[in-house]
Amino acid sequence: MITELNKTQFSKCRKLLNENGQLEAIAVVENINPGRIFVDDLDNSTSGLIC
Repeated sequence: MITELNKTQFSKCRKLLNENGQLEAIAVVENINPGRIFVDDLDNSTSGLIC
């Protein structure tokens, strides 16, 4: 089931990011840029979508 994260939960998906790229995605996860994040599992996500 796909679930949207609250801004306070964005740090849960840090492990999904490539630290050598995707600067826009990193900025959203770090609450620097606005955005929305959807993940496949709240507790053990293996994939996500950052808008």
